[in-house]
Amino acid sequence: MNTAVWIVIAVVVVLLVIALIALLTRKRRAQRRVEAGQIREEASHRVNDVQRREAIAEESAAKARRAQADAEAKAAEAKRLQHEAQSHQGQAASSRQDLDAEFQRADKLDPDVPRSGHHEGDVHDVNAPRGNQTPPGVQGGGNRGGGVNLDPNGQTPRQDGQPGRHAPH
Repeated sequence: MNTAVWIVIAVVVVLLVIALIALLTRKRRAQRRVEAGQIREEASHRVNDVQRREAIAEESAAKARRAQADAEAKAAEAKRLQHEAQSHQGQAASSRQDLDAEFQRADKLDPDVPRSGHHEGDVHDVNAPRGNQTPPGVQGGGNRGGGVNLDPNGQTPRQDGQPGRHAPH
């Protein structure tokens, strides 16, 4: 055979190979398009589920932020109340000291308060019960820490029956 025939056969074979490659490439692209479409469709079915989970996560985060804010507010309130309680305790202690000083002064001035066993200027125990005995017929109960039970004459009853600030020790 002559060379021209061989050249034509070679060109036809090359053209057939190129056509086959082009056909296979198109087929592969079509398969990839179909596969990509299936993946997108499956993913679109999961979008709602993912959005629901995101909403739950955001709601949980919001609840956590609210709980944290509530906890911080309660801690601040507890701290404020603690400071308030300390202030009241300080004021009460100061008032107690002032009251005890008044009782001491009254005991010093009262000639009926016995001073046996005490040196001049000594004061009775300021924490001792004062006026906690109610004689028969007098209303009121025992008081401690500044409360006074008065007899019908306006005097604080003593154990020995004499008028005075409080019973001897």
